[in-house]
Amino acid sequence: MYRRYLYGAMAVFAGAGAVFASTPLASYAAVNFDMRKKILKSANIIDSVSAGNEESMVSRAEFAKMLVRASSYNNSVSAYNNVSVFPDVATDNTYASFIRLAAEKGWMTAYLGGNFKPDQPIKFHEAVRACLTLLGYTSDDFSGNQVANRIAKAQSIGFSDDLGKSATDELSYQDCINLFYNLLITNTKSHETETKSSSTIYGAILGFTLTSDNELNMMDTLTSNLKGPYVLKSGRSLSSIIPFSESDASCFLDGASSDPDVIEDAAESEDVVVVYYNTSTKSVYAYTSAGTTDGDTSLGTAKGTLDAIYYNSSNVMTPTSISVDGVEYKITSTDMQYAFSIYGSLEVSDTVTIVYETDSDGNKVVISYVKN
Repeated sequence: MYRRYLYGAMAVFAGAGAVFASTPLASYAAVNFDMRKKILKSANIIDSVSAGNEESMVSRAEFAKMLVRASSYNNSVSAYNNVSVFPDVATDNTYASFIRLAAEKGWMTAYLGGNFKPDQPIKFHEAVRACLTLLGYTSDDFSGNQVANRIAKAQSIGFSDDLGKSATDELSYQDCINLFYNLLITNTKSHETETKSSSTIYGAILGFTLTSDNELNMMDTLTSNLKGPYVLKSGRSLSSIIPFSESDASCFLDGASSDPDVIEDAAESEDVVVVYYNTSTKSVYAYTSAGTTDGDTSLGTAKGTLDAIYYNSSNVMTPTSISVDGVEYKITSTDMQYAFSIYGSLEVSDTVTIVYETDSDGNKVVISYVKN
């Protein structure tokens, strides 16, 4: 699959040296299921789901968490203590706060008798009702057989596409990934009759925009609040870099789902750990010298002495590559060309940490750096 990295020109400062930030995130030509999963994971709507677990059923408790994460209350759960409003949801239940919020907002309801049945798989008609409520629809919008009419509405506005479920069918993780992606690109009730745009879709509340193909523009969303790179030094915690709690962070290390302890352990092992974070999604992207590989490209880090800066004989003002500890790295982006030129702050013999991409031709290309 075609993949490229976007090179931003956002300059920030961290520690003793200048940091030129670029975007270590993938942009894909088409939004297939894997891309939908990555978008929802990066937006912190779903947790990490392995390929082998995609067919597993999603419980009502898990679905409540997804609903909250996909709502404007996604950063408000910490304000809710684990006081349950249902007799069958213990106060120490991991999902108690999510269930309470989903119930208070009317997205989900209890069964007859007052039990929530948190471990029971979510049914299609329950998921449809919850999503329509997020979109702004109420019971007053549906007369007669409300279950059938809600499902008909879901089909007519498109957020049940790619599911093919009947009312009482149970939903798997794969179903929920398709459902929530569709929800994000669906017009809210107040914009139902309007042409779909970045300002009319439900995903706008989470900062999502649309591409010309009416798919979610992952790059615009994630890069708008992306900060970095920052070097995580041995003995320092991730909280010394990110402005939100580690417990709230969705972490990725070299492209794989991870957690703060693993990222900090990588720094303790004296590896070169470079960190980016997204404030809106509370996502952390960390990269090490091991790097990550996806298709024909990979991303990694390196730290060492800047041995040389090379120029093309026909253009002695624009650097074409650098050497760090004897390894050559190409320079192709304008911000990196400026950083390593005579106008930048870097000089031969400086110690630098770089983030690089290995392209399909095997060239290592600098995409950002930190002057140590």
